[in-house]
Amino acid sequence: MFTVLLYIFLPLVFMIHDLEEIIMRKRSMPEIERLVSSKFPRIAPIIRHLQNISTRNFIIIVIEEFFLILVALGVFFYGIPYPLLTLFWGFCIHLFVHIAQSIVIRRYVLGLITSLLFLPYCALGSVHLIQRYSFELNMLLAVIGFVIVMANLLIMHRIMRK
Repeated sequence: MFTVLLYIFLPLVFMIHDLEEIIMRKRSMPEIERLVSSKFPRIAPIIRHLQNISTRNFIIIVIEEFFLILVALGVFFYGIPYPLLTLFWGFCIHLFVHIAQSIVIRRYVLGLITSLLFLPYCALGSVHLIQRYSFELNMLLAVIGFVIVMANLLIMHRIMRK
């Protein structure tokens, strides 16, 4: 029962996190772009691209990601946990990326507040997964989850660019 309760919250946690990003985009992106461009000129084109994505297109990306989580949750209820567990690991790593970005530029980045707020959720889920499944399986799920999250973001951003 604990497993179901923990992972059923993933769509909600994801949406709250992405709502922070949607709400804070317009206000924060110009400052983030200025800081990153001056400190890390090689990354500046990526930040400019992110800044130029319309809020509408950003929301489309969020909806697509949310749909993937819902499909994984549906499969989870049919007794196949791995897609949801993979996305859980990918989401948790994604939160740590936000925190690392903030540390590197020494400023707020989109998603930082909810990344910090949801650390206990990720810790609870991670401990549960580590106790239930082997270390090797968890590492595999985490790597695949991160790759899926990154690949999906790259594909969606390419589509939205057009």
